[in-house]
Amino acid sequence: MKRIYMLIAGAAAPLLGLALVPGVTVGTAAYATEAAPPPGAVLSPDGKQAAWVSNDAKSILRETRKGAHWSDPKQLLTIRGTVGKLVFSPDSKQLAFENPRGDHGFIAVYDSNTNKIGYVDPSFGTDSAPAWTPGGKQISFVRSYPGIPDQQLTKPVPSFGRWTPPPARANDVFTVGDILQAPISYGPQPSGDGHSIAYITREAYDRAIYFMPVGGNSGKIVDYPDDDGQELSQLALSRTGAAVAYVRGSSPNSAGEILNPASTPIPPHRQVFVVSSRGGKPRLLGDGLAPAFTPDDSMLVWVNGTSIMSATLTWNPSGDLTRVGRSQPLLTVPSGSPSNLRFSPDGAKLLYSRSGGTEVFDMNTHTTTAIDHTGASDANPVWSPDGTQIAFRRTISGQPWSIWVADAATLTLRQVWQASPGLGSSYYALDENPTFESQPGDQLMWSDDGTLAFVWEVDGWRHLYSVPVAGGTPTLLTPGDGEVETAQVTLDHKSIIYATNIGDIARRHLFSVGFHGGTPQADTGGHPSQWAPAPLADGKLAYAEGSYNVPPTVYISDAAGKRARGGPGLPKSYPLHQLVEPKAVTFPSSVDHQTVHGQLFVPTHPTGCALIFPHGGPSRQMLLGYHYYDTYTVLYEENEYFASHGCIVLSVDYRGGIMYGNAWRTAPGRGGTSASEYQDIQGGAAFLLAQPQVDPAKVGIYGLSYGGYLTSLGVSRNSDIFKVAWDMAGNSGDAAIANLASWTAPTLIEQGDDDRNVNFSSNVAVVDAIKAQKPELKFATKVMPNEQHEMYMRFRDLVDVYDVGGQWVLQHLLPSGPAR
Repeated sequence: MKRIYMLIAGAAAPLLGLALVPGVTVGTAAYATEAAPPPGAVLSPDGKQAAWVSNDAKSILRETRKGAHWSDPKQLLTIRGTVGKLVFSPDSKQLAFENPRGDHGFIAVYDSNTNKIGYVDPSFGTDSAPAWTPGGKQISFVRSYPGIPDQQLTKPVPSFGRWTPPPARANDVFTVGDILQAPISYGPQPSGDGHSIAYITREAYDRAIYFMPVGGNSGKIVDYPDDDGQELSQLALSRTGAAVAYVRGSSPNSAGEILNPASTPIPPHRQVFVVSSRGGKPRLLGDGLAPAFTPDDSMLVWVNGTSIMSATLTWNPSGDLTRVGRSQPLLTVPSGSPSNLRFSPDGAKLLYSRSGGTEVFDMNTHTTTAIDHTGASDANPVWSPDGTQIAFRRTISGQPWSIWVADAATLTLRQVWQASPGLGSSYYALDENPTFESQPGDQLMWSDDGTLAFVWEVDGWRHLYSVPVAGGTPTLLTPGDGEVETAQVTLDHKSIIYATNIGDIARRHLFSVGFHGGTPQADTGGHPSQWAPAPLADGKLAYAEGSYNVPPTVYISDAAGKRARGGPGLPKSYPLHQLVEPKAVTFPSSVDHQTVHGQLFVPTHPTGCALIFPHGGPSRQMLLGYHYYDTYTVLYEENEYFASHGCIVLSVDYRGGIMYGNAWRTAPGRGGTSASEYQDIQGGAAFLLAQPQVDPAKVGIYGLSYGGYLTSLGVSRNSDIFKVAWDMAGNSGDAAIANLASWTAPTLIEQGDDDRNVNFSSNVAVVDAIKAQKPELKFATKVMPNEQHEMYMRFRDLVDVYDVGGQWVLQHLLPSGPAR
């Protein structure tokens, strides 16, 4: 039965006994038929729209009216959290609503002209009861924090126009936007035949994929220039390099939501695409991750939930991809999710990990067999070069880890080697995804003559060792103080190329070594750092490199050291010649006087200000220049921005960090109530204060993640030293609240509320405590709705976060501006 409504000024009066529909003035009385809005819907002032909340309170539905007829209901938007009170703007073009998200909540605005969602002055508090001002330019609402009276606020409606970077600030040598726009090239991924590579880039607003044949120039084959915050990752190349597969979209949070930093009304998916490396439009295969080509390029597979999906590939005689078949499940497992897909060299079998075990799928018979792992957990399976054996790492509770091998035909097992008790008995893995954008590499490496290489920390450093598959005593391959971080086997399976800080503790360089030992040979060196090695055919090598003033860039080099550089180039406004080269320094910690390493940025024109920068992690090491993790590339650039304003910056590699050995990484008393690493921060502060260029009244501290935790810990314990703090997504919690009495220095806290690393609620508690117990503290916050931990998924978010933080610090350390 059709519903019939009489529209009356100020309300929709129901007929047939239906409940009242709230509304606003719509003019003279009229009758409307068709699928009229349900009871409880809100009418727009012009009477042409009706909106209401879905039953699950996560979506808004809308009908529009043309003449006397209502359209069928359509979903207008879906949002994180839930939807509360709806209020149309006076001109009917925007819709404001409550967006509760547990212990915090926003006022959101949907703009019908741009089909975008924005937020009104988002904070760590809970906002409610939106009401438009008569002109429709502002919204009034109530902001609540526990323990203090509610606030009635009126704030501007969010802008839905084109975003422009903040203007140059006082005494800027370059702007935050100028340096943050530097392109970042992630680690190269080689084709199966070793004659080409592909790699992901981020260039300010753009995320792109470049393809580069050996001996040729790089070219952009995929480009997403709309700055919507959807990352690219998990590249896979076909054997010939003629096609590239990739993933677009983030991993889900605990609620299964894909990151949506652009707050699009239709939430994004994580999807797999394939594209010809010779150009053309990417083809969507479906939701999922971890794409992999079969060795003969006849099929592409990927993971989606409990299924491994597949699509057949058709190629013409010239090697061009001409057709992609329909996506369909290759196999579905009863529980868990397959990972670490590895085809046998002949493509007849597919190896994968699931639920702590290893399984083998026969591509011909479509049957699955499992390697028995009763009472054990197996990981990192890898095929031998001839496909007759499978090696993997096994862990049994209470025992040191071990290496096992299974016969590929019978799955008969035998132990090859086991770590000794004590140091090195727990596995410390290679970092085989050093840029966070690639697919994880192998932890075990096969030679062509039956030798297995692996990492072991028995001497206190993460070094490469090898052992015969038949068993025996391990051979140390990479001696020296320092660690191997990543490693890849050459195409001929005769040697290993690895990234390390052995011989240059503050940088990364690439070396090669045979499976049976000998003196490692340097493949790269110098002042820049190199990482993410990708061995190619004919002795060539691809890798990424970053110097103090050139951001991460991909190169292909030959055996003679001749290099070809991949794109993109540097933008003209990038401050190439305005950056300072940091230098390696050491200093004692404040309590136990252990030696702490750091990187010191000394400005050309010191202005007396100084900053301590503790990195995040804490399992990280900073470099003397650009970093392989994009997070620390960005933070390195902010350090350079502070240096351009005359501030000395000390980046502290405090205990708990990597690449300085097991004793430093596992130092007792880290974190929690002890926070033994804080003495390294205090030691750094003493080191800074001893510098003749530093004014003790102009010292601050800032950091992200664990560095944010140390920032709030520092300013709450030592406001006598740190005169300003900038905490980005730090897990401050109880440690900071416990020191509120001594916390007097001005502090800025910034965080994205879809943070998957640090619970947003932790900083909600800190802000609540400050509001209720320390109202006199000079304090500011910036919340980025739907952004993740690093708050950099969109370029505009990145620049806004770092510009606000940078100005907060400089305005407190240099209130009158630096003298020149």
